[in-house]
Amino acid sequence: MAVKSSQGAEHEREDWTSLDYEPMRFEEEVRKFWEENDIRKKLEALRAKEHIGVAGFVEGPPTLNGVPHVGHARGRTIKDLYYRYLSMKGYYMPFWAGWDCQGLPVELEAEKLLGVRGGKRELLAEVGMERFVEECKKTLFRYYPEWLKADRLLGVFMNHEKAYWTYRDEYIEREWAYLRAAWERGLLAEDYYVVAYCPYCQTSLSHAEVGLGYEVVEDPSVFFKLRLRDRPGEFLLVWTTMPFTIITDLMVAVHPEADYARVRVGDEVWVLAAQRVEPVMEEL
Repeated sequence: MAVKSSQGAEHEREDWTSLDYEPMRFEEEVRKFWEENDIRKKLEALRAKEHIGVAGFVEGPPTLNGVPHVGHARGRTIKDLYYRYLSMKGYYMPFWAGWDCQGLPVELEAEKLLGVRGGKRELLAEVGMERFVEECKKTLFRYYPEWLKADRLLGVFMNHEKAYWTYRDEYIEREWAYLRAAWERGLLAEDYYVVAYCPYCQTSLSHAEVGLGYEVVEDPSVFFKLRLRDRPGEFLLVWTTMPFTIITDLMVAVHPEADYARVRVGDEVWVLAAQRVEPVMEEL
């Protein structure tokens, strides 16, 4: 390709300076070079033998109940950048994949494929525990190839050959061993804890699962007054988001160390939290 300089002279420019940049082709060439030359394995082997330190990393495993979305792509890209950065600095970081194979997401996907409705008890009565477990495992491997494909397209250097799977006996037994060790050292205690419960799934729900259904909605909150029996014309001002419980309410809670204000409104006196006087009065 001939190029004319500012002085008018012409010279040949090498191919690598061509302006015909094709990002998709370039991306595939780099990916092909990495794969054909085992760059990921060579980098891992090099750093395992020659390093200035070991950096800990445990893959927070995604659940194999669907195809990866943009959030997964973002997270895995950030992890890959961190791995490459530490590797370039001379650290060895075991960058091994992990797969979450248990929990409600996998079970619900299996239930959907089985076409069973009516709750967990009815499902187990109809298909049995063993078949249900096998269907859950099939669900995992239904989406697993899609994750491998996504990691390849992203250029992630994650080691899938040493991936851990949470459904495998060796993983579960290791967890049991850790729990037993924690119990024997007095690090675990048995007690009661209030959790959300799903009547359909017939199991407790994690905070994350409860949060999945979170929505911002118009709240039917109301203010109402409760007359003080021994103080004519004086009322407690109460705010609630559950007005349907008012007819069954038996008491009002107050904080023993909080500051409360007595505000005259017409011929009445309202008692409310001192720090809420101004915003409440503006709203009412």
